[in-house]
Amino acid sequence: MLNWTISHDSAPDAPPTRHMFRCLGEDEDGKPCGAEGPVVEDFQEAQCWPFEHLREHQDHRSFAHVAEVPWLMIPEEEPS
Repeated sequence: MLNWTISHDSAPDAPPTRHMFRCLGEDEDGKPCGAEGPVVEDFQEAQCWPFEHLREHQDHRSFAHVAEVPWLMIPEEEPS
């Protein structure tokens, strides 16, 4: 049996880390809003969307940060 570790993929050709925010607020009827901002590489750019959403829905003040980060599974030794 092989032993594995998991590690952030920081290789130059690794996919970029991407960010998105999702609204955790509720609509007037009590249903989760679930609106999502754009998926972008720049975290500061992703942070703009909750402010835009709040302008239109002033009672939606709770958000989830969703990050897509590339990771690799690395064997202790290469399988033969």
